[in-house]
Amino acid sequence: MLGEFHKPQRKATLFEIMLLILGLIVLIVGFFLIRNTFISTGGGLNWFMIGAVFSWLTLLILFVVSELNADVKEELSLVMREHVDETKILKEINQALLDEIKGLREDIKGKNKKKNNNNKNK
Repeated sequence: MLGEFHKPQRKATLFEIMLLILGLIVLIVGFFLIRNTFISTGGGLNWFMIGAVFSWLTLLILFVVSELNADVKEELSLVMREHVDETKILKEINQALLDEIKGLREDIKGKNKKKNNNNKNK
């Protein structure tokens, strides 16, 4: 049952790899800088520390959101490609149906002409 829903793994893009590396660097360096600042201020909590922690967390959230945007963009491009393919198939089906209707109209016209000719001959 799980095999039905399993999607094949996709390859990570260069942007995603760079974002991951940069995010980890910001995470580690930011943590140590805030820790060192906290220790150097005597372990007290002040507005500077609150602002630094808030900015650091905001930057980490920004990395997560940009990764999500990249994933959404990739999924949308896939959906758009599938939509274009489906539209082409629908155009072909529509054209085939239109040709069929034209053929049926010609057949009906031909039969009506024969009926009219037979009625006139009688």
